[in-house]
Amino acid sequence: MKKYFSSILCVFGLASLVITSCKHKDDECINCVIEGAVARTVVVDTVKGTSIEVYPVFTPSNHPMCDSLSYNPKMGAYVYPYMMYKFQKLCSVQEARDSLLKGNDTACPCRKNLDSTFNDEVNAYFRIGNIEKFPYNRLIIKTKNDTTKLGLYTNYDNKNNLFIGEVPTDMSLGYYEYYNTRALAAGVYSYELVFYKEEQHATQIGDTVKGNFAIIRSDKNINVHCKNEAYDKNDPLLKE
Repeated sequence: MKKYFSSILCVFGLASLVITSCKHKDDECINCVIEGAVARTVVVDTVKGTSIEVYPVFTPSNHPMCDSLSYNPKMGAYVYPYMMYKFQKLCSVQEARDSLLKGNDTACPCRKNLDSTFNDEVNAYFRIGNIEKFPYNRLIIKTKNDTTKLGLYTNYDNKNNLFIGEVPTDMSLGYYEYYNTRALAAGVYSYELVFYKEEQHATQIGDTVKGNFAIIRSDKNINVHCKNEAYDKNDPLLKE
């Protein structure tokens, strides 16, 4: 019986962790450890011994959201939906709703975001450490443990090509080209990382890296055991 005692304690300990860590029964609570959103180091190239570090907990900023990406003549490209310019009107939610009801979807392209308290650069995007060692890659964002793709990022680089918690509503249009992005709600999602030897993405390096990640947007998003899974541990939104 004694040899099973430690195992029994572990089972009860895990059950206790699940039960006591999220005390607010009426609110959705994200337990990063239980959900599998845990930081990890993965050896991608076994020959060279090169690895990446995935930090699957981040707190994206709640920017003013526009219904459409806006064309910037200076850049010669469509820009992120939260970049505001003089020709864009920043409306309240009610103003945006009223304009849509009137059949005008262009008078109010950008909506104010009432929750901007924690808009900082701390853990603002999905960080993959050492990704520069594998410049030819593909990051797929999916619904949790499902096959439904929400976003696709080619040659992710932690700099210019970032996942900031927003995905296109129509993947066939491409992220930068035309219209319609939306912010993902706080919660747990899944990711897949594929690495390639060449720009054409013909030869895969190693296995596909799969896992879950968590998005926390405000102090209303109750979370536990998430702080240590993020890149920056000094994040006011994350809890031990």
